[in-house]
Amino acid sequence: MSAAPARRAAIAAATLGCALVMHGLPAAAQQSYPARPIRLIIPMAAGGATDILIRMLTPKMTELLGQQIVVDNRPGANGVIGDEMVVRATPDGYTLHANALAIAINPSLYKLNYDITRDLAPVTELAAIDLVLGVYPGLPVKSVAELIALAKAQPGKLNYGSFGIGSISHIAGEMFKQAADVQIVHIAYKTSPQAVQETIAGQNHMMMGGISYMLPQVRAGRLRGIALCSLKRSPLAPEIPTVSESGLPGFDVNAWFGMWAPAKTPRAIVARVNEVVVKAMNDPAVRAHVESQGYQPVGSSPEAFGKFVRGEVAKFARVIKTAGIKPEG
Repeated sequence: MSAAPARRAAIAAATLGCALVMHGLPAAAQQSYPARPIRLIIPMAAGGATDILIRMLTPKMTELLGQQIVVDNRPGANGVIGDEMVVRATPDGYTLHANALAIAINPSLYKLNYDITRDLAPVTELAAIDLVLGVYPGLPVKSVAELIALAKAQPGKLNYGSFGIGSISHIAGEMFKQAADVQIVHIAYKTSPQAVQETIAGQNHMMMGGISYMLPQVRAGRLRGIALCSLKRSPLAPEIPTVSESGLPGFDVNAWFGMWAPAKTPRAIVARVNEVVVKAMNDPAVRAHVESQGYQPVGSSPEAFGKFVRGEVAKFARVIKTAGIKPEG
């Protein structure tokens, strides 16, 4: 064999060898992963809804993965600080991210140095919490239809409370106003307990908040729960109708939670994490614990979750633009 054909043969063999190695990388990465502890960044303080959910899941995830998952709370700037840490992290599967739907609201409120749909790899939607539309018992309404009629008869006279500018309670309130074409004044508080207490006291006429803390107030008669904000009724309160079935078809908003990895994390590793999270969520003991705290387990595929997040970003952008919402400060 002459020098030129021999050289071409060597190059072809080397190319084939590289291709075989590259083809085998995802499977090898999945089989060897994880080889050390995993850091899971939560961009909110300990004790919040995201943190509570994750700490119910991580013991089972640790068992399934055979490596410890270290929860790292990095609160600040409505989650932006933690988001940025994950975006900058090495995409090797040893940094994961759990966040609530604020991650889909922030792009329309702040000038960010990252794009969540480009710079984060979706893993799965973890769970969701229904929102209850609760009204002050002294307000003469017992249904969404009666609330809308009262708001139309007294434009600008009713108000609703939220736990902050850009919070889900604020966004849900603006969605309701836009869907019902009514004028209701927004009052922002610093925390959800403060907003709830002020509604119970009659300082606010209504608010939309998580079923986990709103339903006990409804059961005690301190608030009147007239509707749920998601498309389906909750098994925790099947007697409460949805906003959608009460005159505003298609009205759908809830507090959801998800998991991501840095963009360019190998697909095999993302698939492995997704598999483990879904298994953990479907473990009977874990699922019962999660549901007892008011969460509805989900466990979607990375592809389905990515599509869902893109839809939420677009939905919230429309609401925020129409309402003219601006961030605090």
